[in-house]
Amino acid sequence: MRAPRPFTWQSLAAATIAATALAGGCKFGPAGISNSIGGGGAGGGAGASVSGTGGIAGTAGHTTPNLGGFPGKDGGMDALPPPLDDFPADPIIDPSAPTNAPALFDGSTPRASGAPCISSPIAGTLLPRNWLRPRFELAPAAGENLYEIDLSVPGFAHSLRLFTRNPSTALTADLWARLRTSVVDKPITVTARALQTDATGAVQIAPSAPAESSFVIAPVDAPGKIVYWALADDMGTKVGSLKGFGIGEEGVRDVLVPSQVASRSSTETCIGCHTATPDGNGVGFTMGPMNYVGNIADIRAGSTGALPSYVNQSAMSMMRTLHGIPAYSKGHWTDGDRVVLLSDTGALHWVQVDGTASGTLARTGDANKATEPAFSHDGQAVVYVSGTSLIDGRLADGPSDVYWIPYANRVGGNAKGLPGASDPAATEYYPSFSPDDALIAFTRITGSGSSYSNPLSEVYVVPFAGGVGGTAVRLAANDAAACQSAVTSPGLTNDWPKWSPHAATANGKTYYWLTFSSKRFGTANAQLYVTAVVADASGRLTTYPALYLWNQPATDGNHTPSWDDFSIPPIIVD
Repeated sequence: MRAPRPFTWQSLAAATIAATALAGGCKFGPAGISNSIGGGGAGGGAGASVSGTGGIAGTAGHTTPNLGGFPGKDGGMDALPPPLDDFPADPIIDPSAPTNAPALFDGSTPRASGAPCISSPIAGTLLPRNWLRPRFELAPAAGENLYEIDLSVPGFAHSLRLFTRNPSTALTADLWARLRTSVVDKPITVTARALQTDATGAVQIAPSAPAESSFVIAPVDAPGKIVYWALADDMGTKVGSLKGFGIGEEGVRDVLVPSQVASRSSTETCIGCHTATPDGNGVGFTMGPMNYVGNIADIRAGSTGALPSYVNQSAMSMMRTLHGIPAYSKGHWTDGDRVVLLSDTGALHWVQVDGTASGTLARTGDANKATEPAFSHDGQAVVYVSGTSLIDGRLADGPSDVYWIPYANRVGGNAKGLPGASDPAATEYYPSFSPDDALIAFTRITGSGSSYSNPLSEVYVVPFAGGVGGTAVRLAANDAAACQSAVTSPGLTNDWPKWSPHAATANGKTYYWLTFSSKRFGTANAQLYVTAVVADASGRLTTYPALYLWNQPATDGNHTPSWDDFSIPPIIVD
């Protein structure tokens, strides 16, 4: 799949959004209208937050940062660009702006107030080195229509001055390519001002006070590809399918649509919750839209939708009687030991997909129903949600807690609440293991509300440490920009966190990346975001504001992301 080469400047118009879904099935609710700039807006937090002292068990998946190259037309990687040691002295004037824009800002007496809101990037944002071109999202304070955006880097003799009428503007591809490989672990300051001109070009509202933000480019990449559940409108019919992309790719591709699934019945027209198979060649999922049942399919080019060759038909029949979100482990994905975990009517089932064996895992000491299992990558532990109210094999209403059991070669064992994620006064659900099994991310709401796309939901992280747990850390990524006073969390439906497939270490720190869905602008339309969680040598965690994935279609409702080494082709830029 090829995407058009980006123009020098890009502005994505605000979209009228009329798409909705509950997070994980083709269930439709009221439509909403987006008031975001740039087709979906940008997420974030009020700045980095530091908390948590729990130990980090295990080792990072990647210990050497991958500087990488740039996608070439043949799917390979092009050479790195020349380094950047200064910004150009001359300003850059977008064709939308008047050629005398610098003089309009420099020659007018500035106001002492009226700074625009920089909703992206939020101060303290951490970008992976292979991220999309940074896009600056501005909202005028008093109807201004011309913007100055300045970037400054410590040690550079010049700042970069950009002038545009577009409130949603990205860096050029060539400048970002050089910046991201030359300036890492240094704060890049963003300053924005705004003024208003009339039709003749005369200044009507003087330049505003400056707004300031900042971002840092991490010394590591964010690996893997994200595949997510998208609800789109096809000729008036809501269609739930899987779409995906690699980090840094400026587009998305279809990964699996219902009509491609060879093993589906004629009434199964919607793909729901999904998980990558550990080899990245397939995906396990549920299909509906009613009575969601288990399924599995290949996603590789040439065999998309086919039943994987290793799947035993008897095992397939067993999976199709079960419900819930599938879970796999790299520790149990070899011939003779390919296991999927599914939850159904409150039990944790295991099915050997390449054989006829199946059974349930013991949860001694837990009298509640079990759902939403997550399998550790080493195959030794299972975390799950313990609650009393289920629907389609998933949690319906709280309260609920995150529990864990040993896998113990398909036997299970004593069930224990995970400290930090088992507060009896809260509903905790959607647990996910970090790539090194050191941390658990989960969704949390205070009290006992619904787990379905609840506006009050927020994302937390807690050490796993072999089940010892620790103090839960609320992510800074739950929050929008401080200047967006009408957009606060709880209230943004921050939901369904999933980790990138590998952690990376650099300069004594371990870098983790998380994706999640959020409704940052109070509509029924969810969008995907990414954030960083960084552990220092002592295990202390620092969390960062959220990054909006502006390559996703803003008119779709995008939910339930899965982040793994998916075997889907890259989106190549011509």
